[in-house]
Amino acid sequence: MDDEAFAFGSFRLIPAQRMLLEDGKPLRLGSRALDILVTLVESAGETIRKDQLMARAWPDTVVEENALRVHVAALRKALGDGQAGKRYIANIPGRGYIFIAPVTREQRQLAIAPTNGAAVLGNLPAPLTRIVGRDDIIPALAAQLALRRFLTIVGPGGIGKTTVAVAVAERVSASYDDGVWFVGLASLPDPDLVTSALGTVLGISLPGANPISGLAGWLRDKRALIVLDSC
Repeated sequence: MDDEAFAFGSFRLIPAQRMLLEDGKPLRLGSRALDILVTLVESAGETIRKDQLMARAWPDTVVEENALRVHVAALRKALGDGQAGKRYIANIPGRGYIFIAPVTREQRQLAIAPTNGAAVLGNLPAPLTRIVGRDDIIPALAAQLALRRFLTIVGPGGIGKTTVAVAVAERVSASYDDGVWFVGLASLPDPDLVTSALGTVLGISLPGANPISGLAGWLRDKRALIVLDSC
């Protein structure tokens, strides 16, 4: 797929595929941290207010400013911000954040290569914190997933459903030759966009007339696990 990419340092950011590459290799990054990065990089050199970043990362949820600080800290750690003199994100006290590294816009062709068994394809976000108190439920759900093609995790907001889902997906990832893919749906304003969101993450072009049929046709002979977050 031909997508606009943003290059900075050793990184390439492809927003349409929700992918960050470091030296050509996918870098695991949480979906909200990725939303924050895309917002900053697309407006590199400009100060982005904290409320704008929170609205982008949590479009339908009211969160404390501390949540933004946690994800920015995780983003800085993933980028190696501050190491060996590298600087990417600066905090403007009382205002917001600014992406300060030089950014180059480019058009590049990115294809998802087939797996050869040496590595598992996918884009699972890296956990921000250590998982506590889920020692029983994660292996139990992994066992259920081996028996069922569809599994739903439900519960009140904030109890860690996404954390558990990602941990289960990582635990079983070796069983899926065609990858384990994380699709964040919280930011979609319309349910009709779910299919295109799936296509974007998988890196496939879907027909406009019947995208669901096209998606099903592409997946039919694949063995892949798809995690739909905020479904």
